[in-house]
Amino acid sequence: MGKRVWILVLIVLLCVVNSVSIQAGEKNKESNEDVSHVMDVLPNQKKNGNAALSNVEVLAMMNHLFVKQDNGEGKWEDSVLHNAIDAGYLGETLGADVSPNAAIKTEEALSVFNYLLPFDESILDDQTWNGNKPMKRKDVSHLLEEAFDSLITEEGTYEDQTMEGNVLLTTDDVTLKNSVIQGDLIITAGAAPGNIELHNVTVEGDVYVHKAVENDVKFVNSDVKQVVVYEYGDKKSDWSLVWSDEFMTEDIDESKWQYDIGNWIVDENGNGVAPGWGNNESEYYTDSDENSYIEDGKLVIKAQKEEEPITDKFGSYDYSSAKLKTKDLFSKKYGKFEARMKLPEGQGYWPAFWMMPEDSVYGDWPASGEIDIMEAAGNDTKTIGGTIHYGEESPNNTYNGEEYHFPEGEDFTGYHTYSIEWEPGEIRWYVDGELYQTLNKWFSKSPGQAAKNAFPAPFDQEFYIILNLAVGGWYGGEPDETTEFPGKMKVDYVRVYELTGRDYMTPEEPTVEDVELPEDAKQPKEDGNYIYDQDYSNGFTIVDENGDQPDPTYWNFLTLPDFAGEGSISTEEIDGDTFAKTSITNPGNALWSLQQIQHLSIAEGGTYKVTFDAKSNTSRNIMSKVSGGAERGYANYSGEKTMNLTDEVQTYEYTFTMNQENDLAARLEFNMGANGTAPVWIGNVRVEDITGEQEPMNEKEPLPTGNHVYNGTFDQGDMSRMIFWDFHDKEGASAEASVDADTRELKVDIANTDNNPESIQLKQTGLQLLEENEYELTFDARAASDRTIQVDVLSKDSSQSYSTKTVELSEDMATHKVTFTMPTDITDREGQLVFQLGGAEADVFLDNVKLVQPVDLHPLKNGDFTSGMDSWVPYIHFDANAEVGVQDGELQVDIANAGNETWSVLLEQPNMKFSKDVTYKVRFDARSTMSRDIEVTLENANYTRYLSEKVTLEEDMKTYSFELKMSQDDTVALKFLMGQFAEEHDIYIDNVDVEVVK
Repeated sequence: MGKRVWILVLIVLLCVVNSVSIQAGEKNKESNEDVSHVMDVLPNQKKNGNAALSNVEVLAMMNHLFVKQDNGEGKWEDSVLHNAIDAGYLGETLGADVSPNAAIKTEEALSVFNYLLPFDESILDDQTWNGNKPMKRKDVSHLLEEAFDSLITEEGTYEDQTMEGNVLLTTDDVTLKNSVIQGDLIITAGAAPGNIELHNVTVEGDVYVHKAVENDVKFVNSDVKQVVVYEYGDKKSDWSLVWSDEFMTEDIDESKWQYDIGNWIVDENGNGVAPGWGNNESEYYTDSDENSYIEDGKLVIKAQKEEEPITDKFGSYDYSSAKLKTKDLFSKKYGKFEARMKLPEGQGYWPAFWMMPEDSVYGDWPASGEIDIMEAAGNDTKTIGGTIHYGEESPNNTYNGEEYHFPEGEDFTGYHTYSIEWEPGEIRWYVDGELYQTLNKWFSKSPGQAAKNAFPAPFDQEFYIILNLAVGGWYGGEPDETTEFPGKMKVDYVRVYELTGRDYMTPEEPTVEDVELPEDAKQPKEDGNYIYDQDYSNGFTIVDENGDQPDPTYWNFLTLPDFAGEGSISTEEIDGDTFAKTSITNPGNALWSLQQIQHLSIAEGGTYKVTFDAKSNTSRNIMSKVSGGAERGYANYSGEKTMNLTDEVQTYEYTFTMNQENDLAARLEFNMGANGTAPVWIGNVRVEDITGEQEPMNEKEPLPTGNHVYNGTFDQGDMSRMIFWDFHDKEGASAEASVDADTRELKVDIANTDNNPESIQLKQTGLQLLEENEYELTFDARAASDRTIQVDVLSKDSSQSYSTKTVELSEDMATHKVTFTMPTDITDREGQLVFQLGGAEADVFLDNVKLVQPVDLHPLKNGDFTSGMDSWVPYIHFDANAEVGVQDGELQVDIANAGNETWSVLLEQPNMKFSKDVTYKVRFDARSTMSRDIEVTLENANYTRYLSEKVTLEEDMKTYSFELKMSQDDTVALKFLMGQFAEEHDIYIDNVDVEVVK
């Protein structure tokens, strides 16, 4: 709000001449020029413009406009002072011991106005008058000619008006209809107890509502830019409001909120990806006003138990609730985010106020991050939590957070304000303004990359806001007979602020201290192994009942009843080494239904290598990871590592860096459930600390996307964002290379160069270039002015050139392409890509560097099964019974029991490289001994589907074909999903082919 306009509002409060006031009529109120009623509060009207105003006279008018007065009994002066003291502004301005009848100085009067109005700068800043002179009526009259402002001081209905400037509303029971306010609307505490409504009103400025009436103002079909709730005496803050919902509308504002509907996460084609929103939630989210509505100025999200279950194509649900989000409507990077709310008590309630990325810049959840500002379990009203989720895409993800415990006599069933302050590289959590957690260490690694994204990724992108009340789920458990329905989550407001009082902090690379375990930790053995009893001489502690305590030092075997796994563990020698053999009679309902576990101590910042030998008696998978225990919420430190076992002993390994605080009771897990009854042998288990011992990457395997260039997007590694790249300027040249954190393109700032292109070089080494193979190099580039650069592909020692090309650059970013073929009889696994940037002083910008082999025209192998099952992987879930093999040159699937899920019987060919913007054709022949549907999908490791088709098989062999255009480079699997069918039958598949169409 402009300072000049506010001055005009203040003057109106004192002036008795030449102003506009909206007065009461018999029916509707209309504007006129008589504002003498403002002075009616004074016992003695002063007509002389030179008459000085006294302290009590100014206070009387302020009370009349800004305070709900209690006239009381006794002297008039005493009543005025009482109201001013009770409103809390007298002591902060004139002082409680002010002399009532003394003349008030201009500076003093203006300090009162400044305190009462929602204005954060001194009124005196731009004024020329003498602040020590008495305040007179004539001192302000000349300013009124420059603008007109309105006062609404009487109850009633005001219709069909255009009100210039700012409007001050000072009384209750007011309705504005079909009107336009061309400035700001200020609703004071004098409007208590409220009943203020705006019907079809446009406010071109902001609406300021005093906190005393924030829940008693309603907007109906009105166009309001921004609502600011204020209190008298608000001080200027570093944080400025940029978005809010005070829930003053009649209905939920569709310009601010939309809904998630249902119970399942679905893909872009509406196919189910995960039930329970990935959290095992039991409710069905609706957009019905039964589950979310506005009441008494608050948003209410109501979870209720349905008399009849809600059903959709995925199932039926006994509970309903609502989940509101600002996605596609409002998102923000950095700022202060807060909400005032009260939460329901009850087993199974899971209310949350949280944020998700507007765009998954770094990959699927949670590589692109998640910020939980507040979540709570309904059975523990004394505790809420704040958490961030980050790392790699699930299941290789992790998280960090803390709990806040309410002080004695308080809990989350009362109103509290939950907030975060999010700056580059740091997030702080508050409850009612009390800081309880600061986090400044996290990471993100995108799929197909060789290094993590540069800090502060993933929390350097725009996030949107979510409010929801779940029923059931991992956080709070399922409801039980004690749970009272309905449960209501009530939200008083949601506000978002920008940091304007100072600059946002500059992020700093998270530091890692030297790895050091405390003395009471389980220390590694002399040979550096963190695992004790490698030969299993101490046996196993059996944990098969809830409450059983595992051994903190040696091996444990877990088959907890909640997961229905059944089996036994014993030892067996293989080639002179002792292995643990797990025999499985029931694989249970989860990967962790059968677990071999040993506890170990690991330190924050440490990098660890896990190695072990394992086998089965057939092809089957197990999952291993290092995690926290129940007290750490089973935090995933290493990510879940899936190992494909065969009937031969093989060595498996993985490494991870501990990104959370020291855990002296971490768990090395081998998870063998939910994947059939084939036994598992595990031996020679080692966990070693390899911090700082990683070898340099001299030979770079192509990335999963097929790109031979690492960090071609200049957004990975440390905050320089130049990992894997080397930059040199030779004698006679001067240049600097840097990457802007926002544009994420490399800039080479050239100060001086000679005529030799090789005087300034950007290069990447360790490229694997195979004889006679064709390669395609693409990159985006521009220059400060037109110039050329030279692009070379060289041998390890630069003695041989495989390709050299001069490329013309302009001021516009453009994509350039270089193709070459490696010579016969030359394979170079440490080749170099060199950008020669000397010879001209115009700065160069580079991005999106890719070196790939051209598109594989036939990525699928052994589609006619002439090589048996080579390249194909079957999967039979524990709830199914089937055999897969090749007979007479075609695949045969004998299905005795198809299981409960479409994927209970599955055949796939994984690891096919598909390219962006390429159209592929999928073709196959298939038949079944019984008419039935199967699903055919192309999806990546995170179950993102690029193709999903349902086909009906009959007794006769039939050919099926589909086309798809890839939206991105990815590694995908072709899958045939043959489960979820009631009767015994056989399926035959042959002549499977995937080919490039265009």
